[in-house]
Amino acid sequence: MLESQVRIQVAAEGYEPTIGYLHSYSDRRPPLVLDLMEPLRPIVDRVVLQFVQSHTFQPADFTIRSDGACRLNPEMARQEARMIFDICPNTQFVCES
Repeated sequence: MLESQVRIQVAAEGYEPTIGYLHSYSDRRPPLVLDLMEPLRPIVDRVVLQFVQSHTFQPADFTIRSDGACRLNPEMARQEARMIFDICPNTQFVCES
């Protein structure tokens, strides 16, 4: 979720996402996006940890993909996303020029 928000901001500002300083180039994950995510990770991590500590999970809260990956079901993921945006609604993911 954080990565997609940063990608949107990078594209909207017209920055070159393939040039980064902390991360090397990858076809799937542009290094500038990853670089800009770094300062925000502690904020998102704190919200996710608070959510995990305050919620009793049930098997229905998860889905298992065909490749074996376990993911939050869409409703639970939306709930988590709302919590993050409620806590930091005015966060600018990319500095304005």
